Amino acid sequence: MISSNLPANKSICPQRRNAAITFQVMSFPHATIGRCHRNSRRSSEFSLAMWTCVITIAMAFFTSLPARAVITPEQQQELTAVSVALNKVNTLFGRDQFATSAEGIAEIQGRFEKLAASGDADLLKALEDVHKKLIRTHALLELEGIELPPLPELKPAAAMPTPTPGGGGASFVKDVAPMLVAKCGRCHVDGTRGEFNMVNYATLMRGPAAGVVIFPNDAAGSRLVEVIESGDMPRGGSLTPAEFSSLKKWITEGANFDGANPQDNLNMYAAAGGNTPAPTVAVATGNESVSFARDIAPVLATACFGCHVNAQNARGNLNMTSFERMIRGGDSGPPFVARQPMNSLIVQRIKGEGGDPRMPMGREPLSDEVIAKFEKWIAEGAAFDGPNARMDVVQVAALAKAQNSTHEQLSADRMELALTNWNLGMAGSKADQLETKNFFVLGNVGPATLEEYGTKAEELAPKVAIIFGAPPNEPLIKGRMSLFLFKQRYDYSEFGQMVEKRELPKEWRGHWNFSIVDAYGAFIPPNDASYTLDGLVAQQLAGTYIASLNNPPRWFSEGCARVAAARLAAKDPRVVAWKSGLREAAAKMTKPSDFMTGKIPPEDADVASYAFITGLMKDSKRFGAILDGLRAGEDFNTLFVSSYGAGPEKVAEIWARTVAGGR
Repeated sequence: MISSNLPANKSICPQRRNAAITFQVMSFPHATIGRCHRNSRRSSEFSLAMWTCVITIAMAFFTSLPARAVITPEQQQELTAVSVALNKVNTLFGRDQFATSAEGIAEIQGRFEKLAASGDADLLKALEDVHKKLIRTHALLELEGIELPPLPELKPAAAMPTPTPGGGGASFVKDVAPMLVAKCGRCHVDGTRGEFNMVNYATLMRGPAAGVVIFPNDAAGSRLVEVIESGDMPRGGSLTPAEFSSLKKWITEGANFDGANPQDNLNMYAAAGGNTPAPTVAVATGNESVSFARDIAPVLATACFGCHVNAQNARGNLNMTSFERMIRGGDSGPPFVARQPMNSLIVQRIKGEGGDPRMPMGREPLSDEVIAKFEKWIAEGAAFDGPNARMDVVQVAALAKAQNSTHEQLSADRMELALTNWNLGMAGSKADQLETKNFFVLGNVGPATLEEYGTKAEELAPKVAIIFGAPPNEPLIKGRMSLFLFKQRYDYSEFGQMVEKRELPKEWRGHWNFSIVDAYGAFIPPNDASYTLDGLVAQQLAGTYIASLNNPPRWFSEGCARVAAARLAAKDPRVVAWKSGLREAAAKMTKPSDFMTGKIPPEDADVASYAFITGLMKDSKRFGAILDGLRAGEDFNTLFVSSYGAGPEKVAEIWARTVAGGR
């Protein structure tokens, strides 16, 4: 009467078959008892012998269960809080606030791990729904290019093979781990593709939620071996016969761990020799004569593009899409040895030494001058001086170029980028163009409207500069600002989806964007009295200008943008709505600083930012100190604490009490 429903397949190991059968037995009594009870009202065919069989199975199952702890009130309260927080994160994701969603998920995962660490069966059962949502949200964010901490496990730690530091045979540290990092690292060590992560030995042995992938002493029955043997994995590459043989041998010998700590990240064993940690990111001191961002990244971004940078299948498994990935090396080992250019593989390859083909393959050899920069960079320590070692080297190079360009050079680059973005967002629609002293204006609204907006922007720029104390003898925004004008809401929405990869809030009629490389405002010219030209343009200029001052948080820049719009277009209907909208926005917050962290809808957050900045600007001396510090390149949070005596979140709490008290 009880069937495993499993095909006769020799590759299914005894442990897996038994686990599947156990599941069938466990689920049988609940479903069958209910069904048969209903049928018994209509028929007497259900025999006493059958009831006896069912009850016996059920009794055997329930009496075999270990005693389970009851969920405490504190655990239940935290479980509810985690569930609510996860729902908020999913709401933010639905609004394309991916960065904020990622921050929320990281916090939730930490809280989730603490709950799951108890191992209580009742609590683990209660966590199942949250875990499923975590898996889904994790996967969706990963598709958006967001890197997240490894997803926490729900089940209790599985019993692992006994570590054998001095054991013979295949070595996990020397043979298996380096191979896993090289062939599977991007998807399953640094990421959790397909809900499977193997950031360390312990996580690898536990397997994903779907089940264990490695069964010690049973290589043929291990799922990991099956998917490799079928050719399904690893995607974009394959194991050599020697690598696959070592993996199977290691599993057959017991899948033992011979390192120091099963929780150590597998990247520690990625370097040649296994026991030597992979190279770490050396941070530039500022005294180097050669800069990675300025001198090396642009070469990698052009000469190595398609083979090692942004390549589906990186040649030799050497992925140089980011600095962090590059230092892991490929099949031949790390690309460089710090302070030893003569012993660095990348130098040998770009020189054509060692008998291997000269790099870049199929392209013009690098000049002696460029090769000398690589050698000098490595000799000085091979340090990284970009914003983030995980950032795409193409972007690192673009940022460095923008930062080191003159106003005229950056203007030309931004104009070219504006045309590219227009063609991307408005394919097939020709744009009229207009250049002014401080702006490049383009759109499908006709030359007369472009002229009107270009003139208005030039008139408003010095007024915005006065509001925020910008130096009068410098351009408001280095490199000019692009202004995109769209004839209708549909065009504006298409631009948001195609260029910015997001759905623009329905309340918006315009917005700004700044990234050093680019600076633009995008909007729909008013055709009725619902908003004004002055208010719309002033908002975009001010937001972009403030963002250009060492990139403070967006809530700060947008709050300033709306203050400028309110001062320069006080009767704009949107300004009136902002002033009256604080109560509605506040009702959606659980704490006063929620508008800073993307925990309420974008328009509500921007209304709250406007009110908060309005309050801060009442003390012009303190607020001016923040702006002056930003212009000098100082850190925003440090400046804020220095000016107001506490961080933004704490000051927001005080501000909220003041507003609530009517003071």
